[in-house]
Amino acid sequence: MTFHSDFCEKHTYTRGNKDVVKPVRMMILNGNVVCPRCELEADEKKLQRDLESQIEFSQRTKNFNTLEKRSIFRDRTIAQATFDNYKVAEPEETANKRRMMEMVGYLKQGEVFNIFLQGHPGVGKSHLAYAALKALNVPPDPDNPEDMGKSCLFVNLADAAFAIQDSFHNKESKFTQGYVTGLIGDVDYLVVDDIGAETGSEHSKSEATNFIHKILYAVTSARQDKATIYTSNLTGDKLKQMYDTKLVSRMTKRSKYILFKETFDKRDEELPF
Repeated sequence: MTFHSDFCEKHTYTRGNKDVVKPVRMMILNGNVVCPRCELEADEKKLQRDLESQIEFSQRTKNFNTLEKRSIFRDRTIAQATFDNYKVAEPEETANKRRMMEMVGYLKQGEVFNIFLQGHPGVGKSHLAYAALKALNVPPDPDNPEDMGKSCLFVNLADAAFAIQDSFHNKESKFTQGYVTGLIGDVDYLVVDDIGAETGSEHSKSEATNFIHKILYAVTSARQDKATIYTSNLTGDKLKQMYDTKLVSRMTKRSKYILFKETFDKRDEELPF
C-alpha cells in the first residue's frame, strides 16, 4: 500500500453545529491516485444499487412464477405438458395442435379472445391448454424495469371448488373464495379446466350448484377484457343443461373453438379381465 502526498477534502464530520472537513490521505492503486474513502463509498453505493435491482426484479418475476406456484390442480402430470411433447396420431390432433399454436401467436400480439376446447375425455384438451399457458408465460426483461412479464394460471374447476369449500371449515387454508376469485381475475391468461366435471359424469342430468355458478360468474365478470381458455367434455346442449344460459353466453363470448370430434380417449387400456 503506497500513500500519496495529496489529501481528499470531500469528507466531513459534525462538530457542534458545524460540518468540519476531515482530510483523507490519497493512495496509489494500480497506478492511479485515489481516495480510499471515496472508493469505499462507491463500492457501497454499487452494492446497494445491485441489491435494489435484485429485489425489484424479484418482485417483477412474481407474475412469471404464478403458473408454477399458484395454479390449482391435483393431476401434477399436466405440469409437464408442452406443445413439443403433445403426441399426435390423428389428423384432427395435428390440426388442433396447429390451431392452438396459431391462437397463442395472436394472443401474444395483443388480441383478446377466449378459447374453448371441447371433446371426449382423454383426448389432450388439458395438455394443449397448459401448453398454451407455458408458451404465454413470458418472464420479464431484466433490463426493462417497466416490463412486468405475463401471469398465467391453470385452474381445474372441481379442484378449485373443493379447495374453496375446504376453507369454510379449515381456517388455516388460504384458498378462500375471495382469494381464488381474486387470483383468477388478476392473471393475464387463465385456463379453467374440465367445465362440468364438478357435477359428476358427463352423462348425468345434474345441474351445477349455485356455488359453482357463483365461481364461474366471478370468473367471467372479472375477465371481460382478458383471454380465458376453457376445456370441457360437454356438448353445447349439455353445457346449457348444466349452467344457466347467461353464464354459457359469457363463457363462450368472443370464443374460438378447438373441437375433438374424431379423437377418442388415448388413455384407454384394454383390461385383463
